[in-house]
Amino acid sequence: MEFILKFTALVIFTNVFGVAAAKKSNKLFDEDVPVSPKAAECVFDKQRYELGSLWTPDLGPPIGILSCMRCKCVPFQKKRRIVARVHCHSIKEQCPKPKCEEPIMLPGRCCKICPGDLSPETAQDILPQNIVEIEQNTNKHFVSLLTSLKANSLNETSLVATGRFSFKENSLYYSFYTSEKAGRPQKLQFIDTQGNILEEFSIFNSTNNPSYQDAPQKICGVWRRLPKGYQKMLRQEKIYAVLVWKTKGQELTISGSVKKNNALESELLSSLLKPEPTSNSIGAAGTAMVSLITNSTVKISVIFNGLFMPSEIANVPIKITLSLKKHLVFEETINILKPASDLNTIEFNVKMSEDNFTRLTKGEMILNIASVSNPQQLKLSGNIMTRATCEMFQATLASSEPGMSWLYLNNAGSLIYNVYIGNSSQPNASLVHANSKTMTEDTSLTLKVQENGWANGTMDKVTPEVLQSLYAGDLSINVATSSQKNIEGRLNVKYMDEARDSAAPVLLKEQSSLAMNSLGMAWVSVDSDCYLHYDVSLEGLKSDRKLELWMELYPIIAPGAPFINKPLESFQGTSIEGSPVEVLTRDELSMLENGVNYLKVKDAGSEVVLLMATVVKVPIPASCTPYNSLDKTVFLDDLPEVVQSDKCFFEGKFHKNEEIWVPANNSCQMCFCQNGKARCDLTTCPELSCTFGRKTIVEGECCPVCTNDSMIVSSAKGPKCVLNGKSYLSGSKFHPFLLPIGFDLCTECYCDHQQYQIKCIRLTNTEKCGNRKNVDINDPFSDDFMEKVRNPQITQKENPAVKVLSEGGCKNPINANKPYINGSKYHPFIDSLGEYKCVTCKCQDGNAQCSRQHCDKSTCKQMYEIKRKKGKVNASEFCCSLKDCRKMRYKKKAN
Repeated sequence: MEFILKFTALVIFTNVFGVAAAKKSNKLFDEDVPVSPKAAECVFDKQRYELGSLWTPDLGPPIGILSCMRCKCVPFQKKRRIVARVHCHSIKEQCPKPKCEEPIMLPGRCCKICPGDLSPETAQDILPQNIVEIEQNTNKHFVSLLTSLKANSLNETSLVATGRFSFKENSLYYSFYTSEKAGRPQKLQFIDTQGNILEEFSIFNSTNNPSYQDAPQKICGVWRRLPKGYQKMLRQEKIYAVLVWKTKGQELTISGSVKKNNALESELLSSLLKPEPTSNSIGAAGTAMVSLITNSTVKISVIFNGLFMPSEIANVPIKITLSLKKHLVFEETINILKPASDLNTIEFNVKMSEDNFTRLTKGEMILNIASVSNPQQLKLSGNIMTRATCEMFQATLASSEPGMSWLYLNNAGSLIYNVYIGNSSQPNASLVHANSKTMTEDTSLTLKVQENGWANGTMDKVTPEVLQSLYAGDLSINVATSSQKNIEGRLNVKYMDEARDSAAPVLLKEQSSLAMNSLGMAWVSVDSDCYLHYDVSLEGLKSDRKLELWMELYPIIAPGAPFINKPLESFQGTSIEGSPVEVLTRDELSMLENGVNYLKVKDAGSEVVLLMATVVKVPIPASCTPYNSLDKTVFLDDLPEVVQSDKCFFEGKFHKNEEIWVPANNSCQMCFCQNGKARCDLTTCPELSCTFGRKTIVEGECCPVCTNDSMIVSSAKGPKCVLNGKSYLSGSKFHPFLLPIGFDLCTECYCDHQQYQIKCIRLTNTEKCGNRKNVDINDPFSDDFMEKVRNPQITQKENPAVKVLSEGGCKNPINANKPYINGSKYHPFIDSLGEYKCVTCKCQDGNAQCSRQHCDKSTCKQMYEIKRKKGKVNASEFCCSLKDCRKMRYKKKAN
């Protein structure tokens, strides 16, 4: 049996050659949607699977689970890249022969088993058993020193870089400092010892809004869902990081091994040590990790290379200095017993005065290490700066007027803080220890509240003690206002990811009594590949509560506005980071940038909205804007063109397709909506012949009436006739307004003054109406005037497919115009198989209930009859085999 399954990763069936190249897709699945271009994982039916995963495919109704198929995510070599592919095969032929006389078939299994046998059919994990995930409390931090491994004319400025890597919850967060003149590289690659590319990330400049990466000049990101096999390679130091620049039509790369280092656990400050411009030493560079030992002593660990002469193979002296401008703060010479060919490590302690400590944290101190034999040529130097790891600190502020704050450190060692306190007045803020509620240093924050409720500022003096407490998560931010003396939130350390690389977070506020005293903050962004990223942190909800994250997207808040209700993820706990598998659609991108959107946290059981935040003006990269977004001004009349909907936006309200209305600003116009376009026509009055030639315009009416006719309206406040939302005085004449032509000038109607009913006649003016065609009422957009006027509800022939569905019918994935009638039975259709007769579905009140057919007496009788006539029995047509029929007969005789 051959199946063509639709998913984004490539599918290979072992019993079908070339199926992966087929262009037709199974109609049982949704339309093709681009998915994240991630090499190290597979995507199957909108589910992600890491390399090595094994699963049983589920095609959903009406087919269901294919118990005899197994799929696994396997690596595939594509030139230098290792990509993931889905490989599926049948396990039916691998079924062992049962050792009992009467084996049974259990639901959800492929192979028959003996009663009582509960062993699995196949292993559920094809990963090697010796693969161990990185321990939660050890080996979580890694360092890399990136240099050019060979002489390269493109690297004339001796570009070098240092990286920091943190492993958390199966994700590898990466951070890089590069040389000042390097600029941002185009790509980051992770490769193995053979040079194969395990994963590749594009590096783009930040969006139009200021972001974290602009301030400290770092390169930040995350490799999510690191496969277990790659986790083992990381732990064994068999993965290399490569930064790629494109210059002069060629690629310039620097690379380095990702290694464990114990000094990273307590690192407070970092340094990238660069070679002298005149140095000819290939691979010369270094990185330093500075940690605090006591209030007056720091420990510096340096990883370096490129400072040794070819003849220096043992007991090589290296000179180390710390200087502040021209003032020497520290000097020491250390002997390297046996220089390594790749990386060397030295450690030393430095005692400092309080003033030097302050200069150290502000990035003013320079670290130098040099060869004693050739100090001019073999020398590395660099400023000690904020530690290289990309991270920020955030807190929610719980009070009657909830708030939030987020902070980060720039290269100069200053703390940049952003506090949102809403409408609170006269605020004061400071940093305090989370436990003792005090600080020995001055950590007050100057808050100048802006109109949007944000207060921003900079703390220039940050001591090593404050840094240590900040990185350890031991600090809280305390805000006092005129109405509340103590609003406090603990600052949590957060690694930079795609969502946090945005202008600011949004505040999730309580929406239900089921979420009393709860709040949260969320980051939302869109990357250059048009994927949505979100990062949500919650406070006040139980960690075992099952939750759902949703986003509602609106083009504008107006009555009847179309919207998209987008499920993001189900989760349990107090935080969630992620990205949907599908790329954002044009409508979603437009609404995120120009519309009003709501991020909602729902209770998974009751679907009650617990917390909600408003998300507006999300920056969209230029590569994701097929519509014209250069001019950010949104014109309401143009909105339906941006938002793919058949509704029309008019006078601050959305109207349904084919809806007719009278505009508020001109009662002598009639408007209608057709395929998202609003059209309005001025009232055209019919010719009026009065008995005495007198015509009168009644206030509020568009057309004149006769004053001495038998059908005179004595009062404009009396009863009226109504057609398509417009009222007409008794006795008045008018042309009816019909879709899609507007005012029908060949039809004349009047409001009967006795019954207050509208009566119409067809004009016989051959010059004016002779060429008009009478349109059948059953044709779409009919204008048959008598039926239209007698029953204004009739606008067009009801679509047969719509009628069938409204009466409880079921959608037909193959032909939307031919749905299944309520109560009918049918066989589903699969590309390459045709009608799948082994499954019978029944349409019941809009839901398809399907069941797989099994052998029965009548089926076996038909098969035996064909065999008796020496015909060929097609088992797939009967959904069972002669062997199954014989077993059924044997079982019946035994009973």
